[in-house]
Amino acid sequence: MEVELVEKEGTKMKVRVRGEGHTFCNALRKKLHEDERIETAAYNIEHPLLSEPVVHVKVSKRKSPKRALIRAAKGLAEDYGEVEEKFERALEG
Repeated sequence: MEVELVEKEGTKMKVRVRGEGHTFCNALRKKLHEDERIETAAYNIEHPLLSEPVVHVKVSKRKSPKRALIRAAKGLAEDYGEVEEKFERALEG
């Protein structure tokens, strides 16, 4: 996965997420919506075979969209770390 800043203007930010699709972007969007500081979180993929997803984030006044994206990414890592641990425990021996 590669993340590229597409646009940043005040409380809005767009980032391109190379190498990912609907599965990751929808999970990220959902995690962003759990944050009360988020006004809008969405993504679009213009063409499923030719385009990379672009994630759009808008936060409340005086908040940082960059920090919101980082918090959401860390939250996903924690969530999926727990899933990994549960599978490992369930499949032991």
